Amino acid sequence: MAQAPSRRGNAKREALFFEFAQAVPLFQSAAESVNDAAGVVLALGRTELQYLDRLRYGSATEPELASAAGLGPREHTAVLDRLELAGYVRARSTVDARREARVELTPHALEWIESLWGPLRDEGFRHFSTWSTRDLKVAARFLAEARAIQEAHTARLRALAAEPTSSRPRPNRARGGLSPAAVRRVHLFAVAHLDGPLRLADLAERAQLSPYHFARAFKASTGETPRAYVERLRVEKAQELIRDTELPLADIALASGFSSQSRLTTAFRAATGFTPARFRKGAVARE
Repeated sequence: MAQAPSRRGNAKREALFFEFAQAVPLFQSAAESVNDAAGVVLALGRTELQYLDRLRYGSATEPELASAAGLGPREHTAVLDRLELAGYVRARSTVDARREARVELTPHALEWIESLWGPLRDEGFRHFSTWSTRDLKVAARFLAEARAIQEAHTARLRALAAEPTSSRPRPNRARGGLSPAAVRRVHLFAVAHLDGPLRLADLAERAQLSPYHFARAFKASTGETPRAYVERLRVEKAQELIRDTELPLADIALASGFSSQSRLTTAFRAATGFTPARFRKGAVARE
């Protein structure tokens, strides 16, 4: 009879999974750095690079490009105009007048793409050619499933930007607060960076205000100071990790953006009335 996995074994697996999960955004940051450097060479921003990346795999209609980038008609037209003026894309007319024209890369763009990203592709081929077929299949499956997760989360974030949620502070312009768009930007930035330091200046930059004016406007808008708001989000994230994982509390503290387990305990008790350890025991007892 097979034995159930021990709690210690589960904890090791959770710790390994946490380490793995941390490596993914680091890989994404490295990929974004490559694209940012290429964008400097091409004199293009990230949105324009998104269009080039989509068109590397074949032509697309304008609605398809706008949808992939999450842009409205006006923003899409501006991006496409810049790319056409730079000589990177062109519209390909169709024989059937009822069909939409498709946008494609120009030979000029294809040459630049090959010169900038080709060496990276070739180095990857050389490195991974030593992997077994089984390992390559596992990597391919991971990339496909990770992409699906990313696309689903992108859709959720776009929905979050359009619809208020219970966790997002509600703006109140009548009292001199921030605009709804500014509150959305601050909220999305804070949620995405909870595992690291969140300075007042970083939040203020999302609202395009000085730290002093941002702090006053945020409090007028939400009834919370920026510091209290961020700490509430950190505690909520810690609650989720305590409830849904078996990670050590010290790791949960760091993943939630607290400098230490003792700092997590202080904030957690102040917000919930329980210590993290007592909260975990209660969550286990309820299962």
